[in-house]
Amino acid sequence: MKLTRRQFIAGAGALVASAAQVARAGDQRRVLVLGAGLAGLSAAVELARRGFSVTVIEGRDRVGGRVVTLRDPFLGGQYVELGGELIGDGYKRMIGYLKALNVPFEEVPSAFETGGSVSTLKTGTGTTAIMKGRLFPVGTVFDPHPYGLKGPEAAGLPPTLLATHVRALAQEVAKAPESMRDLDRMSLAGVLRKRGVTDEAIRLMNVSLNYNSIETVSAAGVLFDARRRIGAGTKAVRIVGGNDGLVKALHSAAVAAGAKFILGSRIRRIERNGATVSVTFAGPRGKPRTLTAEKAVCTIPFSVLRDIEFTPALPAGKSAAIRELPYTHITKVFMQSKRSEWDRRSISTSIWTDTPLERIFEMAGVRGGDRGIFTAWMDGDGAAMAERLSDKARIAWAKTEFVRALPFMKGMIERSATKSWTNDEFVRGSYAHFAVGHVTGLKPHVKTAVGNIHFAGEHTAEISPGMEGALESAERVVKEIAG
Repeated sequence: MKLTRRQFIAGAGALVASAAQVARAGDQRRVLVLGAGLAGLSAAVELARRGFSVTVIEGRDRVGGRVVTLRDPFLGGQYVELGGELIGDGYKRMIGYLKALNVPFEEVPSAFETGGSVSTLKTGTGTTAIMKGRLFPVGTVFDPHPYGLKGPEAAGLPPTLLATHVRALAQEVAKAPESMRDLDRMSLAGVLRKRGVTDEAIRLMNVSLNYNSIETVSAAGVLFDARRRIGAGTKAVRIVGGNDGLVKALHSAAVAAGAKFILGSRIRRIERNGATVSVTFAGPRGKPRTLTAEKAVCTIPFSVLRDIEFTPALPAGKSAAIRELPYTHITKVFMQSKRSEWDRRSISTSIWTDTPLERIFEMAGVRGGDRGIFTAWMDGDGAAMAERLSDKARIAWAKTEFVRALPFMKGMIERSATKSWTNDEFVRGSYAHFAVGHVTGLKPHVKTAVGNIHFAGEHTAEISPGMEGALESAERVVKEIAG
């Protein structure tokens, strides 16, 4: 899609090159982009527009990476996002692309409800909850608490209590930044215990934590992520028709700018040869092929990159980061259901539970409509059992647990699907995080280039989370390569 100057959004990350910046074909420098997720697509667009000869190599048979909109098998035009979902109004790069590429989007009312971690209520639960088989409506004040918690620990749901402690820690670190090093030596659970939080409250906080375990995640890493999330904004935005609308637009823009795409090709080896980089990969038939360029942009998650051979070996710090950086286990089951009973009980758009399903989100549909899509979202420790099941067995298990938790939904489920990012061979998790010691030990090496190999992807972002972080990383590597 060709853009006019009027469509250029200054400072939004859509670094549109003018005609004067496009080099003659004979002067083009070659760049290999490894991975066609948001970071790879953005890097391909911007480098191609600057006159580089860009080839994107992607292991999947599609572009988009962890941005996937699932429409089949759902009825009535409803759909869900398997990976990246809501966009914050602070996602300036992403919104800039949406405007520049004419991808429609809209604000989502009251969409930043996250299982109780953000609440507009002064007292009680900020979302619906299920504990010990009981359904608690929004605003419930526990007296007594189902798990015997007392005082401030009983004032709201565990995610709310955790958010309160994280905010307090962030304020303390702001006054003494050097304390981040000490916090990196401790798990989040360890720091909470030092603050007097009970073991039972810590156990409950580990449910739907968004990390693999409260006992292993670095307290400093949690604060680093909290700082990045501040930039997401205060309002949620969604792409009309699904997030793959941006993926398609970026892909079209990259092709229009001259980028080439090789899909279904698994990278086996990355070799630095002085002023060039050679990448060996195998297509669907397994026949190896090698391409050489002056630069490479590697957006492959470290969880997968650790199985790819580098010649010569990468520096020790970079190798350790690739080998050790954990990725959060996330498994989801989507159940499209008739929603009359859900609405009649005025259940909010999310439910925090102590059941094996952990959280249940309303991901499609509107109150008063015929049906909605409800997502059971399990992560970290809580995803371990579900991710060991086959897709068919996982769906059957989740349906049983869904009805056990919400008996009034019996007979309401019409269609279902599932996605385990842990089992996805192209990512082996959902997103990166820092375990104990990693902020000081690994983080300095995550985003650094090694010779003419540059690294991008959400795991390398410093300022922004999620999808915006992927675009932030692409913006950085474009500057590293093009100046």
